[in-house]
Amino acid sequence: MNVILCGGGTAGHITPAISIYDYMKKEGHKPRLVVAQKDYHLIPGNYDFNTININSPGNFFKKIIFALKFIPALLKSYRIIRKHNPDCVIGMGGFVSFPMLYAAKTKNIPIFLCEQNSIPGKVNRIFYKDAKRSYLTFSKTLEFMPNGKVFGNPVRNDFFVVHRESARIVMKLKEDDKLLVVMGGSQGALKLNELFFECIKDIKAKVNNLYIVWLVGPKWANDMIAKVNNAKFENVFVHGYYKDMANLLHAADFVISRAGSSSISEILAVNVPSLLVPFPYATDNHQYFNALDLLNKDMAYLIEESDLDKEKLENVIINNLNNDERLNKMRENIKSNWSARAVSSIVDDITEVLGKK
Repeated sequence: MNVILCGGGTAGHITPAISIYDYMKKEGHKPRLVVAQKDYHLIPGNYDFNTININSPGNFFKKIIFALKFIPALLKSYRIIRKHNPDCVIGMGGFVSFPMLYAAKTKNIPIFLCEQNSIPGKVNRIFYKDAKRSYLTFSKTLEFMPNGKVFGNPVRNDFFVVHRESARIVMKLKEDDKLLVVMGGSQGALKLNELFFECIKDIKAKVNNLYIVWLVGPKWANDMIAKVNNAKFENVFVHGYYKDMANLLHAADFVISRAGSSSISEILAVNVPSLLVPFPYATDNHQYFNALDLLNKDMAYLIEESDLDKEKLENVIINNLNNDERLNKMRENIKSNWSARAVSSIVDDITEVLGKK
């Protein structure tokens, strides 16, 4: 089966596309990625891909640029289709998918959509009626895309070849040690970082055998490393980013994170409880609704950034890390309510719909 996966603009669209690509390749299919020209550096080596030069039509100026680039992008999409003759095109979200999906529609090539967030993006809203199927991460999205199936968000395979026991050995943790992971997103979260720094002393005083891995984002790494070193905190490890997220999250007892779909999906793939602090300026406030879906199923805590203060942050961390029964209950809720194997479910459904089994 020849498949084109198109999407981009952020890693949140590209990461699940790569996960589907990997699984399809392993199953003997022939996938190809189509991403924005500016996103080519996000594609690892040895992947078949094409780029399209198009941008998101944000403000008035960007809308003009989008209009000027659309016809060349559409013509290139037709050339890609003609050359690779796909059995279907899968839209992963982002405006780079628009010309590719439009070209597929006019050529009567089956369209499938993957929507990572609770509030769907504009391109997926435009094409969902044309899609054979839409694959959703959150049940709330059915309000906007009623032809969807809630399978969860595709996660890289390395999250499923690692286990908690082996991960804790890799992280050099003993049985009674607690690991708190704090993630501010790829750009870092200044308020969250500053508040958490104020909490460290009290948290370490009230939680025994605590280790902290703190991902502050590259922008804040040098400053936060210096502050932690000056404070002489023990077992607090600050990084701009962390390469081995599978082992880190599997080993964790509790996580604090933004509520982007990719971060949430990786956290839930390893069944770890979390506090989610949505990015307040996300489009359509979708991070809030992502987190709300999990809060309603007792799979995570939610505190909006405007409501976050030192006392609330400390209480959630301390009360959970000192309560194994509560942590285990949340882990069970995640196992019961979250589909970790989204990739295989999506690919199997596509092959069934197309009669390619």
